[in-house]
Amino acid sequence: MNQFSDAAELAANYVNSTNRHIFLTGKAGTGKTTFLRSIVKNTYKNAVVAAPTGIAAINAEGVTLHSLLQLPFGAFVPEEIPFSERNIQVNTPASLFREAKFGAQKRKLINELELLIIDEVSMLRADLLDCIDATLRHLRKRRFDPFGGLQVLFIGDLMQLPPVVKREEQGLLQQFYASPYFFDARVLKDNPPIRVELNKVYRQTDETFIKLLNRLRHNELLEDDVELLNEHYDAEVASKNLEGYIHLTTHNQKADKINTSRLADLDGRDELFTADIDRDFPENAYPNEVNLRLKEDAQVMFIKNDPSGKGQFFNGKIGRVSSLEDGIKVKFEDGTEVAVEQYEWENVRYVLSKETKEVEQKVLGTFKQYPVKLAWAVTIHKSQGLTFEKAILDLENTFAAGQLYVALSRLTSLDGLILSSPLPMRSPSIDDQLKYFIESFEDTQKLEKQFENDRIGFIRMFAERAFLFDPLLRELVNHKKTFNKDENRSLKQKQLPWTDELINDTFPLKEVGETFIRQVNSLLSKGEWHQLAERMTKASDYFTEQLTDKIDRITQLHRTLKTQSQAKTYRAELVELKDLFSNQLRQIVKLNLLIQHINEGKPLTKDALQKHSSTRQVNQAASKDKTPTAEITYEMYKEGKSIKVIAEERGLVEGTIESHLAKYVESGDLDASQFVKPTKLKAILKCYDEGLTKSGEIKGALPDSYTWGEIKMGIAHAQAKESKES
Repeated sequence: MNQFSDAAELAANYVNSTNRHIFLTGKAGTGKTTFLRSIVKNTYKNAVVAAPTGIAAINAEGVTLHSLLQLPFGAFVPEEIPFSERNIQVNTPASLFREAKFGAQKRKLINELELLIIDEVSMLRADLLDCIDATLRHLRKRRFDPFGGLQVLFIGDLMQLPPVVKREEQGLLQQFYASPYFFDARVLKDNPPIRVELNKVYRQTDETFIKLLNRLRHNELLEDDVELLNEHYDAEVASKNLEGYIHLTTHNQKADKINTSRLADLDGRDELFTADIDRDFPENAYPNEVNLRLKEDAQVMFIKNDPSGKGQFFNGKIGRVSSLEDGIKVKFEDGTEVAVEQYEWENVRYVLSKETKEVEQKVLGTFKQYPVKLAWAVTIHKSQGLTFEKAILDLENTFAAGQLYVALSRLTSLDGLILSSPLPMRSPSIDDQLKYFIESFEDTQKLEKQFENDRIGFIRMFAERAFLFDPLLRELVNHKKTFNKDENRSLKQKQLPWTDELINDTFPLKEVGETFIRQVNSLLSKGEWHQLAERMTKASDYFTEQLTDKIDRITQLHRTLKTQSQAKTYRAELVELKDLFSNQLRQIVKLNLLIQHINEGKPLTKDALQKHSSTRQVNQAASKDKTPTAEITYEMYKEGKSIKVIAEERGLVEGTIESHLAKYVESGDLDASQFVKPTKLKAILKCYDEGLTKSGEIKGALPDSYTWGEIKMGIAHAQAKESKES
């Protein structure tokens, strides 16, 4: 009997119960995105989602790899090369950190991560992955561990969008990499990911079509397959106005031309729907048109699944605009009609919660627009991830390897297929390296047998991290070395006896922790999970009491010194000390919960971790008296610090600082003229008085020289004025 119900469950267990790298793949429509969402929602590990491009990152509800790790643009080679060979932008291990500056908050975030999820991995280049590896080893100070000891989950279908390599980069990269695909990165040669393939297809149910797609995917298309597809060729399709069909083309220009022409052919006046863009949202990541132009009876497709959960539409569903009065209504072929509501996409960054030390998303900006677009035509490239019931494939015999597969796999069945030109008997061949990699997947049963050993290895590593006190003691000793001033002149120096006592009381934990690590290893070797769970509960209780005592002592001293202005720097050091003890306790609590859940045969989830009383106690012990974040910004501004300096010191983006200060403009404590020139303020207020009350509306009405921050301050000024008048 299989240990796991399906490949997705096996992959999820590998993510949550091991530290192995994983490549999760599957044909189009097998649920890769659903799996990603489930992992993000449920994993107890500190995880982030990243992707190679801005659009892919927005769709995955994550960030770009470049923004997460401050990666440089250009090629990366894993060795030093002579300067004469650098006729293009090239980064090397030596040059990588020469100019890069990583702030304290970024370093803390990267060091607290336990899982990096990379989506759309088909677009990830081998050299970029080696660059990621070098960066993580550097930031996490673990130069001998792949990815700095961070677990990586790769998700994607290598038969879809390939990595892009510029012509001038090819010769250089070929000296170091067998192919541009991520699996040929050097970091994976000695540390290959386990590979799990999702096989159940949810998009198609026709077995004939599913088997044809599978043969096409593996470059094994039969003559009978081509003949079957060519039965759907219609030489006169261009002259027909077919209801509910979308053209899939190879070029943007052709898709735009079809959509523009068909919209112009419709009677009636067009309506313009302008996106509301708030704060920071990069243009290259816009998920839809800023200015969406529609007419009644225009063919549109949805670009999001129904967020209400009612299933009224899905990503790629085609319909006709039935009304443009008071918003947008779309009618489908079956006669049902839906009132479309605006959708808000978020541009996020990852931050580390100061209280819980958990990784959280912080919204930098939003893009609000109706989740529909003109859909008489779309490029194959942009159709990735969409599902169509009817489509006209316009391939013009110019498609690259994989494009035919991507185009066909968008369809739910062959019944909805029309070809505008017949297919040649031979389709383009796929890369030999890619074909070899795809065909060399591990047997699922072998992975299931291997899982228990990988899980035991992970628990051993986790136990060492949780119960090894050497790093904490090393930091305590280093802290003591900073006591070097005359006691009569330094408030901090008077606390040296207190510090000695803290260190002396912590040292015994080292021996107890090492003894327990040996017990864990012994019980794991015997497979005695029940006994291990019992011992772990007792150990957790003991260390929770010991570490909470140290945390309380530090918290009490911090409070005692709160009114001492000359102790500001020392109090910051105490916060760092408290974080050390809290982090150690947090690891012990998390390991205890994981072992208890394994013993009970249940997966540990994020909810279970957050609900656990011990975790709440740790978080309460680690927290400190909170001053509202906007108030902190306001006080720093009153001290004479600029928005840029405040953002750097607080580890926030400038847009957030501007939002904080805008509140004080609205309350009247600050004047907008401190942030906006009089001429610009006058123009912003004129827009506001004319009824443009949203930042996106005002931004669209003014020249590009007006920043989001200036508009924000102008709106706050107008609202302050309204409050006074009322």
